[in-house]
Amino acid sequence: MLEEVTVIDKIEALPEVPCVQIREAMRVLKDGEVIASSYHRRVISQGDDYSAEPANVQAICNAVFGA
Repeated sequence: MLEEVTVIDKIEALPEVPCVQIREAMRVLKDGEVIASSYHRRVISQGDDYSAEPANVQAICNAVFGA
C-alpha cells in the first residue's frame, strides 16, 4: 500500500533577521518504508500570520518575534 505523508522535519529560528525557516518533508511510503522523499522550505517573517501553524511552530515564532 502506498501512502504520502508530509511532516515538518526542521525548524530554524533566526532571531537576528527575525524569521523562522520551516522545512517540510514529503515522503512516499510503501508498506511503512520510505521509497521517495522531497523537501519544501518556507519562511515565516515577523508580521506574518502563523496562527494556522502547528503548536510547536507557533511557540518558536512567539519566542523569536517576542509575542
